Amino acid sequence: MPDHVETLTTVPVEVLCLSVSPPLIKKGKITSQEAGFCEVLLDHSRSALEPGMRVVIEGGPGSGLRLTGVIAQKDGHRLRVETERSVQPDKRAFPRLPGGIRLRYRVSSPKEGTGAVRAWLGGQKTPGQEGTWFEPDPFMDFSGSGIRFQDQLRCQVDDFLLVEIQVQPAENRWRATARVVRVEPLRPEETEALDDEQQRLEATHQIAIHFVDLPAEAREALTAFTLRIQNALLRIP
Repeated sequence: MPDHVETLTTVPVEVLCLSVSPPLIKKGKITSQEAGFCEVLLDHSRSALEPGMRVVIEGGPGSGLRLTGVIAQKDGHRLRVETERSVQPDKRAFPRLPGGIRLRYRVSSPKEGTGAVRAWLGGQKTPGQEGTWFEPDPFMDFSGSGIRFQDQLRCQVDDFLLVEIQVQPAENRWRATARVVRVEPLRPEETEALDDEQQRLEATHQIAIHFVDLPAEAREALTAFTLRIQNALLRIP
């Protein structure tokens, strides 16, 4: 436990658990924050949020506060959250929504050609498929046209990706293709608390991809998930 604990003037936040259906989204305030943890006081003590749930903590407009983590303890309407990382808020006019999207991807080599891509989309195995896949943290930003996630540097801008996605809580997995449109190093404050070994294991970059081929069912599932989140936000007490 670090010696220094920063006590905050209660910062309004929303605590979002999007790996369940319907999504759990509750209002509260951050009352204290330290390296690796924060304390959240919920507005209502009766809450389905429980230890072990993975959550996103969002501050109000202009706050710049956005954390991902796991609920470590719950005492009445007070949560102690073990924070994993700070995520830079999206400044788009229509920001992507944070959710539990399972994503697997690999970079398709130009040598594979269109045949390998067609085979992948058709449900067949492709040369070099085994041992080359990566799966980033499922708490990522998404829309019907693309996904932004954090990972180690596995790809570059303009790389063509073979992608498999799963939209919770559905069990279906869809195959798609995507183009890498942005690769940016994480901000120093997002990694400065990690030691050398953790830095080798943790994400180092923000990666944004745009879908090229996406099955209609997958797009509908992403859209439906987006609507569930938006409806839950509207129902916040």
